[in-house]
Amino acid sequence: MLRQLVAALLLLGCTLAAPAAKVSNLETACSTCEFAVRVLHNMWGSDTMDACAEEFIDSICEELQIEDHFVCTGIASAFADEAVWVIGEILIEPEELCGLLIDGCGNFVNPLTQSWNITIAPNKPPHTEPKPIDKSKPTLKVLHLSDLHIDRKYTVGMEAKCGEPQCCRPVGDPEEIVIPNINKAADRIEQPAGKWGTVGDCDTPYWLFTNMLDHIAATHKDIDYVVVSGDLESHADWDYTRERHQEMVKNTSDTIRSRLSDLPTFFAVGNHEGVPIDSFAPHFTPEKFHMDWLYGTMADAWKGWVPEDQMDTVWYMGCYMRKLWPGQRIISLNNGYGDHVNFFLYVNQTDPDGSMSWFQEQLLEAEKAGDKVHVVAHIPGGSGEALEGWAINYYRVSNRFEDTITAQFFGHTHSEEFNMFYEDPDDSSSRPTGVTWSAPSVTTYSEYFPAYRIYEIEGQFEGSQYRVIDWAEYYVNITEANATPSKDPEWKTLYASVLDEYEMEDASPAEWDKFITKMITDDKLFGRYRKNYYRQIMGDCDWSCRRGFLCSARKNHHFTPICDDLPLDPPSGGRRVSALSSSSVEKKSRRRRTTPRVDRIPTKEEVIARARKIVSKHQMKSNRADGKCKV
Repeated sequence: MLRQLVAALLLLGCTLAAPAAKVSNLETACSTCEFAVRVLHNMWGSDTMDACAEEFIDSICEELQIEDHFVCTGIASAFADEAVWVIGEILIEPEELCGLLIDGCGNFVNPLTQSWNITIAPNKPPHTEPKPIDKSKPTLKVLHLSDLHIDRKYTVGMEAKCGEPQCCRPVGDPEEIVIPNINKAADRIEQPAGKWGTVGDCDTPYWLFTNMLDHIAATHKDIDYVVVSGDLESHADWDYTRERHQEMVKNTSDTIRSRLSDLPTFFAVGNHEGVPIDSFAPHFTPEKFHMDWLYGTMADAWKGWVPEDQMDTVWYMGCYMRKLWPGQRIISLNNGYGDHVNFFLYVNQTDPDGSMSWFQEQLLEAEKAGDKVHVVAHIPGGSGEALEGWAINYYRVSNRFEDTITAQFFGHTHSEEFNMFYEDPDDSSSRPTGVTWSAPSVTTYSEYFPAYRIYEIEGQFEGSQYRVIDWAEYYVNITEANATPSKDPEWKTLYASVLDEYEMEDASPAEWDKFITKMITDDKLFGRYRKNYYRQIMGDCDWSCRRGFLCSARKNHHFTPICDDLPLDPPSGGRRVSALSSSSVEKKSRRRRTTPRVDRIPTKEEVIARARKIVSKHQMKSNRADGKCKV
């Protein structure tokens, strides 16, 4: 919704209202686009725009029916200042912006694929294949939680199919808490929110979160440390405030500390930690956008888990490193600096705040010391929601330190996923060098059963590389749990061994690459993977669907041709699919709407008519007493 809103703002709503149809006269389309941008450019930076940005965005959002009134109002309030500054910075040449919106128009500079490079550390040690894991040696257990998405307004009995981006909570004014009317006719609620959560566009009740932690504490007494790969807040992004986010960081940290006996816990920053959502302003922005309010709260909440000598780094960019045991380090990397809808990066996305350079420096220090590193971060580079510049630089750094990094713990997707690294980032036939593992979400949003994962890794002994040996996954069937709401939900074993589940020899990158190949022809193996992806049986998945899953697993940056060798025809025969369709995987869970690439631009007359309509509505609803908000 946010990217759609910004696109609407840039062209005064015309592009999003227009049907996507090819036009023969590209020159007319380009000139019309440039006209619209110049009109907006003339307004931008003026007292009018500064005074009216919030109401203007709200008017556009409502006029184009992007969301309901209360959602539009919340988003407009959150993004007004950011929109004024960011768009004011990037609206230099209309030709460049129109090149982004229309294929073949102008000097196209696409921020989503923009490239930048850091200098990779030289003198990479020769790669040596690791020795087989000795299972007689000591091991450690690591709990991986991801995408908690706790909704403090979750209300049992509220509508779970409300038609809003977030349900199972009061609908209306963000500050208004409405207790459901227990006398309301049952047929007025299509799907009541369940006691323990609801599969759909609903997030995690706080009491499910604490129930899970209590179950883990009682059942898994051998856990050595915890990683939390981001996203503490709900998906109700129009309702975000800095104060509530600060409270969520404190409360979540304190709850884990108390319920898990102060186990060492290492958080990564998720995209939903930003206010507004996805907004992580680097220090080249005006001071009012800086992230001290969030990173400082995290530094305070994580005391005892993060070393004192790393606190300045947390305060500055939400990253840190800690030495865990002799020979092992953990690095928490804030890849909000690579988030594709962190609009601040559209101004300058080159190594924001030096975070990628810092990451490489930490790895170089570990390499020199002979230490192994576990990385915890949020957005996988191959998810399509990381900017290509960030994704490919992370890929290059990961490959450079392939023998230093022995585990990469990610989240964000809500599903059980993995993404490969290859020696040649654009060639899946080259040697596999690494793999990121995205853990399942605690939230149900929007088609998952809540789950957590426990890794078994090499422990403390001479020569340990702290590699992942195996893992188990646990989940709760929300449908069953809600059938007996007075009882605690039953957390079940989804599978006890990922190696047994997927018929793998070990958890090395080479075995994960073989697993992809096996799933091309092995229907049962792919069916097992897809079931675990959601923690439940889903509908049919044809060959196009399966090819999308396999292609996604191969990618850790945005190079779709890496999937060109995957068969277009199912091995057993059937309908042929296009190569284009292979890159799509079922990704409804995050309701992330992509920026439209506009194929038809309205005429100048249509632009003016739509602009007048929006401005007219804006003027009618504007009640500013100071008289400044006039367009």
